[in-house]
Amino acid sequence: MNLMIQFIFALIITVFVEFFFAYLFMKKEPAKLFLCIFLINSFTLPIATKIFQYKMLDFFTIEFFVFFIESLLLMPLLGIKYKKALLISLAANSATSAISLLFLVF
Repeated sequence: MNLMIQFIFALIITVFVEFFFAYLFMKKEPAKLFLCIFLINSFTLPIATKIFQYKMLDFFTIEFFVFFIESLLLMPLLGIKYKKALLISLAANSATSAISLLFLVF
């Protein structure tokens, strides 16, 4: 499969899975929430993908940094406290990391 198609596929899956988990915590303003999740992942996914492709860091280290950065970005974009942003990011990124691992294994 073409690398660009793989990336777009990964972005679509990531956005929908992370939106689902974020919505479980927020349960309001789904359009704003979806846009925020899309923007955040449009920033973090390309960077994480390149770092992983060039073997600069291992998968789990990259995912830890993505989790941390996304939690910081969720706070101002959604106007929530850090604890809630951390929980959303942890749940969402745990799910997408597990899915990513499945794709790496198969």
